Amino acid sequence: MTSGRRSNRSGRRTGAQRKSARRNVRKAARAARQRRTIAKLPKKTRSALGKQANKVKRQRRAAGRSARHGKT
Repeated sequence: MTSGRRSNRSGRRTGAQRKSARRNVRKAARAARQRRTIAKLPKKTRSALGKQANKVKRQRRAAGRSARHGKT
């Protein structure tokens, strides 16, 4: 194990790790809203964060769509 993280053999994260990651994201978002840290970031970094968020949103939407339509 390279970075001390545990994952199953296929390299994917376990359910507990995904749950923990989502919790960490929510905590970070809450802290950012309280401290307005995102507003203080450089414009380039803020737009990169937005692009990353949109990328994940598209991936999750596509994953849900393929599951609904029986595609793999």
